[in-house]
Amino acid sequence: MKRVIFDIETGPLPREEIERIAPAFNPDNVKTGNLTLAKMVEKIALAKARHIENIEDEAALHAEYGEVLAIGIREGNVTDCLVGDEKKIISDFWTRSLADYKAGGKVWVGFKSNTFDLPFLYRRSLLTGIPIPREIVPRPGQRYWPGDFWLDTFEIWKAGDYRATISLDRFCKAAGLQGKNGSGKGFARALKEERDKAIDYLENDVEITAQLADKVLRCL
Repeated sequence: MKRVIFDIETGPLPREEIERIAPAFNPDNVKTGNLTLAKMVEKIALAKARHIENIEDEAALHAEYGEVLAIGIREGNVTDCLVGDEKKIISDFWTRSLADYKAGGKVWVGFKSNTFDLPFLYRRSLLTGIPIPREIVPRPGQRYWPGDFWLDTFEIWKAGDYRATISLDRFCKAAGLQGKNGSGKGFARALKEERDKAIDYLENDVEITAQLADKVLRCL
């Protein structure tokens, strides 16, 4: 079975979009305990000022506040980086993966792809009106992505232990491989200001995901 390795990079939507979508600040959610009135007012005011900022900090992890900035797809020794318009990136991803599914003989491999990458792509498709190929996604009410086509090396690491966790960087290093060359948190800014550096980061993530898959799948 041939492998296609993939990884997505996400970032926050524009701030004005996040402000439009985000719930209104609720002072009742601020824990004030036994603070004096003055300290209570100060804490609530600070929380209100940081309300959108806190959502923005985590926006890349949530499809309603974030967007897909790039997808790296590696087949053989060639890595394609899909960058640009989000709708085209996601549409191209679905088109390519569906074609491989129908042709047979390939499995698409990622890391935490069944719990982050694929659900994020699915949800962004729902929100932006991109057709989703029904053949390769869970049916409504189902929990799992088709395991004969999507392979998640994180699920292999978990070995049925739902509490288990590990990062791609730590997994690779523990397996004697090279790790990440940066942090995905700064990908959005890097893509704007240092595009080559951002692309290099994505390509490295895809490369180490491929190396990790090569190593762990030999054991199974």
